[in-house]
Amino acid sequence: MSVREPLVGLFSKSFEKPSDLLCCAFGLRNSEIDTYFSLMDGPKTVEQISEIIGKDRSTVQRVLNKLLNKNLVERTTHFIDRGGYYYEYSAKSSEKVRKEILSQLDEWYEATKSFLLRSWPQTPQ
Repeated sequence: MSVREPLVGLFSKSFEKPSDLLCCAFGLRNSEIDTYFSLMDGPKTVEQISEIIGKDRSTVQRVLNKLLNKNLVERTTHFIDRGGYYYEYSAKSSEKVRKEILSQLDEWYEATKSFLLRSWPQTPQ
């Protein structure tokens, strides 16, 4: 098996739904995609997300931390009058995520174009 095989068909890849692009652009797994989309209709707590996607609380917390690190969700702290706090999570707007994907695509295009123009061999290797 060649290392290059995963790249076969790269230029003919088509995307049928937004989750395909999220997976590709941010390297998301199914649980991360499910969590992100559970937040599209408004902010939620870990418990609410856990109920919606059918995963336990600790899994949802790990997934949310990954999404925070990838800048796909925001976290708001709410303080409780008697002491303590809880977090509420919300998805970054579709427009912000779309712009990030377009930015990544532009960067990839420019880097690939630059490589081809300066580094492509003149003779077969």
